[in-house]
Amino acid sequence: MTSLPDISAELATYFSLATEALGAAMVASAAQRITDGSIDAGQGYFRRIFRRGSGEDTPIALPEGRSEQRADQLLGALSPEDRQRLAAALTAWLGEQRDRRPDEDRLAELMAAAPAPTRAYHVTAHGPNSAAIGSVGDGATFHFGGGSRHGDGA
Repeated sequence: MTSLPDISAELATYFSLATEALGAAMVASAAQRITDGSIDAGQGYFRRIFRRGSGEDTPIALPEGRSEQRADQLLGALSPEDRQRLAAALTAWLGEQRDRRPDEDRLAELMAAAPAPTRAYHVTAHGPNSAAIGSVGDGATFHFGGGSRHGDGA
């Protein structure tokens, strides 16, 4: 899975362009929608904002090699925790950018530095061969018991 620091610089380009062309209110709305999970993978969020309106509106020109589809894929690949980090970074960035030209490098810094959410697990286990597991990484293997089950004390 792609991590937020890996994609922050590329997403920053798209959000910076949206802020410059469409205004901070559009990006603030995006931050809220990202937080509440209403922007889903494959939804085409960036395609909609960069190709807004009827035939009268001119689509926003993206830099060479960039596409709305790519931005949508990157946004859709984020975990719920990374979405919260992204939204927090966008909100902080918008506060810093008042009356200035959007600085995508600063947004990338804020996204990469956004603190990871912490989780607390409260688990209990009772009895022989019981396990209390709060979180497990990839490739975990568990072996329970071992020894005799014949009740002879061995």
